[in-house]
Amino acid sequence: MIGLCYCWSLVTAHFLFDLALLVTLVGIMASAPISDKLGIMNKDTIVQAHILINKILKDIPTTHAAWINNKSLTLGDSTTRLQLEFLRKSMIPSAPVLQNISSISSMETCLAHIVKGLQLHLNLLNEISKELAQTDQVNELKAEIQELRSLIKKLQNQAGFDPSKQASDEQSQTPEHDLAKHLTNKYMTQVAAHLTLQQLQNFSCDVLRSILSIRRMTSNMSMAENPNTVQLCINTAGL
Repeated sequence: MIGLCYCWSLVTAHFLFDLALLVTLVGIMASAPISDKLGIMNKDTIVQAHILINKILKDIPTTHAAWINNKSLTLGDSTTRLQLEFLRKSMIPSAPVLQNISSISSMETCLAHIVKGLQLHLNLLNEISKELAQTDQVNELKAEIQELRSLIKKLQNQAGFDPSKQASDEQSQTPEHDLAKHLTNKYMTQVAAHLTLQQLQNFSCDVLRSILSIRRMTSNMSMAENPNTVQLCINTAGL
């Protein structure tokens, strides 16, 4: 009987030790440095994303000029923003906020929000394109957004972030929009196009900062951004 109790005690102790070890390992994995994730991300994919977001920022004003002929709708104009703020809130869902990347968790959230925001603006542009004649510039911009979205999803997979969780989060958090009911005439459709491109420009500047942050962390060196892009984002932020 004593021997049986002794054996049972050994089994229990072994189980508790294994359980404690498992908890410790989980804790270590959860607190693993962000460099562990950055190290397995493909640098070429990051560079491609960096190049593409710069191209998107460059092409937004060109698309705006080709698509919107109402002279009162000026991209980046603070007065126009104030005048259209009420319409923006009622017509255009806000883009997700991109937090600074300082941990694995914040990087996972940031990448997920980039995918979500790109899809949001792609949906809005597709809806507006049903009412406004599509131009080559619009089609090219939409293709660039789709390509960047694919690159960010590739980075998510490279980092080992759970794609099923990302998909469910993306589905549950994607803002519902009913833009079609606001597109009652040509002017309102052009306003919607203007507001969408304006918000896309703002969001793209945030995406650029996030991608640049990841690129700097993976290359361990400072990087100079295109001065024109920097100035555009400064103007967009109203600084």
